[in-house]
Amino acid sequence: MKNLKKVLCLVLSLLLLLSVLTACGGSAGDKADTAPAADGDTAPAADGDASAPAGEGGEDAAVPEDGVSLSMVMAAGLDNVDPAFNYSMDSMQIISLTDQGLMTFDEEGKVTCGLAESYDISPDGKTYTFHIRDAKWSNGDPVTANDFYYSWTRLTNPATGSAYAYMLYTLGVVNALDCALGTKPIEELGISAPDDKTFVVELDGARPYFLYLTAMASYFMAVNQKYLESDPENFGMDINHYIACGPFIISDWEVGASSVTLVKNPDYYDADKVTCDELTFTVVTDTSAVVMGWDKGEYDYIGLTGDYVEMYRDDPALTINDMAAMYFLSFNTGDQYMANKNLRLALSLSIDKQSIVDNLLNNGSLVADYIIPDTFAVDDSGVDYRDRIGNPTYNSCDKAAAADYFTKALGELGVDSLQLTMVYDTSTITDTMAAFLKSEWEGALPGLTVELKQTTYNSRLEDMGNHDYQIGFTRWYADYQDALTYLDMWISTSQMNYGQYNNPAYDELYYKVTGELAMDPAGREAAMKEMEAMILGDAAICPIYQLASCALANPEYNWVKNVAGVVQYQFVSRK
Repeated sequence: MKNLKKVLCLVLSLLLLLSVLTACGGSAGDKADTAPAADGDTAPAADGDASAPAGEGGEDAAVPEDGVSLSMVMAAGLDNVDPAFNYSMDSMQIISLTDQGLMTFDEEGKVTCGLAESYDISPDGKTYTFHIRDAKWSNGDPVTANDFYYSWTRLTNPATGSAYAYMLYTLGVVNALDCALGTKPIEELGISAPDDKTFVVELDGARPYFLYLTAMASYFMAVNQKYLESDPENFGMDINHYIACGPFIISDWEVGASSVTLVKNPDYYDADKVTCDELTFTVVTDTSAVVMGWDKGEYDYIGLTGDYVEMYRDDPALTINDMAAMYFLSFNTGDQYMANKNLRLALSLSIDKQSIVDNLLNNGSLVADYIIPDTFAVDDSGVDYRDRIGNPTYNSCDKAAAADYFTKALGELGVDSLQLTMVYDTSTITDTMAAFLKSEWEGALPGLTVELKQTTYNSRLEDMGNHDYQIGFTRWYADYQDALTYLDMWISTSQMNYGQYNNPAYDELYYKVTGELAMDPAGREAAMKEMEAMILGDAAICPIYQLASCALANPEYNWVKNVAGVVQYQFVSRK
């Protein structure tokens, strides 16, 4: 059964470049026919048997002799495939492979039309009219505009309790914030489905990143209302309670099991372009076991860090790519000790990050004395965000200063010594790195003892989401190509604000960035620069490194990635 969480809505606004988009029938500048708003009732569901199984394409489909069958590794088991209730990268990826949004990514990794065959944009950029293509679910139901109307209203409705309810405001949908807060009825959300083939979205202002997010975000993907409502408590919870409309179908999956297998969906509207026949994702959290599996030919794509990078330095299968992925410490400012700013500064300044990236990672990752990544959010002239704002850095390693801050903290806390606990999971960092952090802190800050709490990825997320921790080692991958994706989670009302950071001045800057400065690039970036300086000046978090993706990829295949660096498995082919 689903454990619904009440959402604390946050308000977002982003800027993405339309240059990532490819033509698919969209006509920017053509006036769209604005459909009347929904009258309060959900649009009619498509005809079909809601209780029908997911389809026959998956379980019995055999991989051709010359086909592509890939074996991959994932960090944690698959809990469900409900688009509104998935918060891990692995589960979102499975949903993105079996479901689809209005937009998707093509063979070159660029944004193109998905379940929308084409779209129109009004001259003011505030109305999008999507024309739904002929496609069907794996139970035979046709895909309709209502699949998006229902999905988006369900996501936003506070009664659903999705942590991503705020994302319709990110898109700029009219009344999204009020609907997510419950101050306006969900029927007033600025979307409508006037007929089965037409889905209309009304925005409160032009959003150049709008189409990108409808392709990237799994929580914006289609949901078949009639199928879900035939058994709402179990929807997406196992292989017998889900249906697919994307390039793959789940053929083997048991909740709690260590693997999930997908096979090509023969009824997918673009099946002829899907070159991968089968995907198996297996949960393996031990790095040495992953590497041993690679050597035995068990896996086709694995990540590498540390000494393993050197072991495979000359291997033609090795690939290294910069990523917009930040690994950092989250301090729970609601804890009686971690509420002390001097303690947080002491912990932040006492870490030799250079040793981490040089010796423990050794994969091209960068020391991060910042939270907004380098080589990220590149503008039309090729200049990235950090270069545009002057490359400021914060809280670089200074062990003498760290010791002074710690002495002040002990005095303010009225104690002579202190014991703290750091929670981590081995799919995020290794035990060796956790031990290194403990050694750094205890060596630089006499009187401090750090206990290490190793747990699973899902358990760590649960502990941090419940604010049941002091120090948490975590990570954040960009949701979109804009600096705000690394700043929005720490406003006081954000459900992603695990550390309970609460700074009214920070919130005020945020609302300016998403409001009056939204269409003022220079003013907006100046405000975001100030936000970064504020949260790191308060040491609410401690960035450690910016990840470089170092991986071994089976050289027998052509690997396709989208603009966010995510492998597009449906287009992986033999060389």
